[in-house]
Amino acid sequence: MSVSVKVKQQIIERDGGWCLMMLPGCLGEAQTAHHRANRGAGGSSVLDHPANLCAVCTVCNGLAEDANAITRMDLIHRGLRIEKAATNEATLARAIATPVEAVDGERWYLVSATERMHVSEAMRP
Repeated sequence: MSVSVKVKQQIIERDGGWCLMMLPGCLGEAQTAHHRANRGAGGSSVLDHPANLCAVCTVCNGLAEDANAITRMDLIHRGLRIEKAATNEATLARAIATPVEAVDGERWYLVSATERMHVSEAMRP
């Protein structure tokens, strides 16, 4: 099972319509949803959860997995790449707990396909 077109569209809208990665050659406008923790060769659909998806352009989506070490570390730092844990469920928990950094430097938790929460809101008692 893959992410539906409807969910991809919701992710793009949730994330403001712009590619969050902005790698060299970026098209700017997001066209798809990127798995922050890669499903790999058909991996678990658990990782299709909206908290593990972010809006990107097709160029950046293609470059992300083969990125050099410096770019990879930047993507991890910005929450746009999640390293795999021992299980897919633990990897998803890591994605839920890791905010993404938008192009304007703001950081957001990805709550659902249509909702995100600014980190400052999450820190309130």
